Amino acid sequence: ANIRMKRLIDDGSVGRVGVLRRRHCIPVLFNEAFVTGPSNWHVSAEANMGMWMDDASHAADFLYWMLGEPVSVVAEIDNVLTNVAPDDTGVALYRFRKGEVGILFNSSVTWAGENTTEIYGDRGVVIQNFGDGPSLAVPPPEGAVAVRYFDSQAPEKGWQDQGIPIPPGHGARIQAVARNILDAYKAGKPTVTAREGKISTGMILGSYRAAREGRRVELPLD
Repeated sequence: ANIRMKRLIDDGSVGRVGVLRRRHCIPVLFNEAFVTGPSNWHVSAEANMGMWMDDASHAADFLYWMLGEPVSVVAEIDNVLTNVAPDDTGVALYRFRKGEVGILFNSSVTWAGENTTEIYGDRGVVIQNFGDGPSLAVPPPEGAVAVRYFDSQAPEKGWQDQGIPIPPGHGARIQAVARNILDAYKAGKPTVTAREGKISTGMILGSYRAAREGRRVELPLD
């Protein structure tokens, strides 16, 4: 699904991107065993900084992959529904070099949800579903579509199903990622560089600073 959405941007199907919204959520902070058991390092500020650092970093890397390196960020990150971790919910708005707005919504207290990804361009629109835990927590309705595309130059076609299968569950979705990683490793062409990791981490650290100081923060960080 991610590769298909990237292709719809790169081949011009979406046109010039205005807004890309990515939701990347989990419900784990509602789980007492997660908070108090062997996995409780996740809720330690010393070990993990916060759940935003833990989990929003994946979506930050997705935004960077889709739109390039951002130039600024504003954010709200805090405990909204719980007090068992340094934070449980956050929303960050990134501006990118061509003016695009990237919206990152990450929460560790989300039971269910739809519209994992939304991409709005001056030619087309892409909507993805079933791309995180909450959207796979509830069985999809009959006729559900994983990725659909609207082309303003062919409106009579309506929403066009991109033929992407719906994962049978969140675990299967994550397992499928390994195939590309292994193929790249065997070919001697790593898909992720240390620089990409640095940029994604900087996006998260910058959003923490923006939330803490209540202001827009320029990226990359000094």
